[in-house]
Amino acid sequence: MPLLLLLVLMAIADFVVLFTLGAKLGLLVTLLWIALSAAFGIHLIRRESLLTFQRARERFARGEVPSDELLHGAGFLLAGILLIAPGFLSDMAGLLCLIPGSGRLLRRWTRVAPNTGQPYGARVDASDDWQRGPDPRPGREHRRDDTGEPLEGEFVEKCDNDSRPR
Repeated sequence: MPLLLLLVLMAIADFVVLFTLGAKLGLLVTLLWIALSAAFGIHLIRRESLLTFQRARERFARGEVPSDELLHGAGFLLAGILLIAPGFLSDMAGLLCLIPGSGRLLRRWTRVAPNTGQPYGARVDASDDWQRGPDPRPGREHRRDDTGEPLEGEFVEKCDNDSRPR
């Protein structure tokens, strides 16, 4: 709810500034600014989305997580969307997203560690993967050792009368 209120207030402020500056600059200059910024935003989204997708695929092919590329692409996508939106404040915010180093600020706001995709300070515990419960498909139950942990990679053969593996 607070985010929606912030977006509504930003849109109202953007239109107030647009109409105020539009009255001083003139209709033609204002419309030209809106058209050029929207065209630049569309161009930016199209070009950077393709480049980001290519770089992410290259990182995936090398077996790496492309978190830096995706955050970089998200910054350009946000900049493009803000440039497409009519208004001077949104255009200025979009241009701020294009400044080199603004990705670090975006990373700080999203709290994602570079190259890992994990939140800062997050601990990855391999046992969390087995907290999903049993597999609903028949014959796919996880076996567990004495501690209750599943035995990873064990082959279990079906038995005739007893339930022990052979």
